[in-house]
Amino acid sequence: MNIRTHIQALLICTMALSAQAQSIVDSRASLPRAVQLHGDEGRETVRPDESKRISPNEAPASRMQPQRIVNRIAATVNGRPITANEVSVRLMPIGAQLAAQYPKQGPEFYKQLALAKKNIIEDLVERELLRNEFEGMGGVIRDSLIDQEINRTILTTFNGDRSAFLKNLNLSGMTIRAFREMTKKQLQVQIMRASKYDQEIPPTPEEIRQEYEATKEQYRDLTKDKIKFKKIFIPMLGDDSASTPEVQLNLAELIAKEIKSKNATFEDMAKRYSKDLYAEKGGDWPVTERSTLSPESAAIIFGAQPGEIIGPLVDSTGFTIVLVEKKELAPPPPLSAIKEQIDMMARNKRSNERYKKWVERLRKKAIVKVYI
Repeated sequence: MNIRTHIQALLICTMALSAQAQSIVDSRASLPRAVQLHGDEGRETVRPDESKRISPNEAPASRMQPQRIVNRIAATVNGRPITANEVSVRLMPIGAQLAAQYPKQGPEFYKQLALAKKNIIEDLVERELLRNEFEGMGGVIRDSLIDQEINRTILTTFNGDRSAFLKNLNLSGMTIRAFREMTKKQLQVQIMRASKYDQEIPPTPEEIRQEYEATKEQYRDLTKDKIKFKKIFIPMLGDDSASTPEVQLNLAELIAKEIKSKNATFEDMAKRYSKDLYAEKGGDWPVTERSTLSPESAAIIFGAQPGEIIGPLVDSTGFTIVLVEKKELAPPPPLSAIKEQIDMMARNKRSNERYKKWVERLRKKAIVKVYI
């Protein structure tokens, strides 16, 4: 795939599964053409704007054989569907990060994408198994709990940016109402998981301390993270007509290679090639808050260690090479503020093996079919 095609796919949500199906008869789901997994070549997809123009109950008059357009089925558990939209909305943040990390895509890109997709479907199958049990017990989820979980998702996955969250929902073809329903299902699962853990014997203070040390980073306020880095930005198109996206990517890769092999300094290459406000300063950017970066870029850059060179990363405007200098991470909350959550995690870990065996028994009794 050339870089221009890749960027176009990224702009319409590179990693989204097709939100609508061609027909209920075709129950397999696929990624958009630009990022389909191997084995899906040649399959046609319906763009979100096209699907919205077609009524669920009637097709355009120009079609000889009208078909009902429905959300694709990714899998079923005892006949209950798991939709492609549900897979899509979970895959999207992972896919966007992979797209930024692998500008030319290639085998590793598809390998990681396929693995993420497989894990998501497995998790959703387990969810349906537990939901069957929850509903059989007559359980109910309060709206306030759903609101809390959605706010947590926005904080941890989208750096607290609600507009970015809503934009990703729109690109995946999922409404906020549908996302609330999906969140409710996940909460049902959490309750069922907790019900199978040993809650009678409280964890010891030492168990709580160990669990806190192991998981406290998960509770940090990510929006307060800051980072200091140097940056080289190569625009998607150069100053002349011969500078295509492919040419610019090759230039960015060459620059990164020269810096990593110590044939050139980051500062010199920034002054010579970078096209941003800090090029003349050797690409030396001021301290930057995580919330000002895109979620996928933030995940990659903050995941690096000081002194590490990252890139080139790709987005809709061009290619970026980053030298991480220093990270200022928000501190985790004190144990007293999250003691209830830590207590629950410690109890759950104690009973995890028993829980897995229980889920496996549910799976053996269920009829599970995966279509993608």
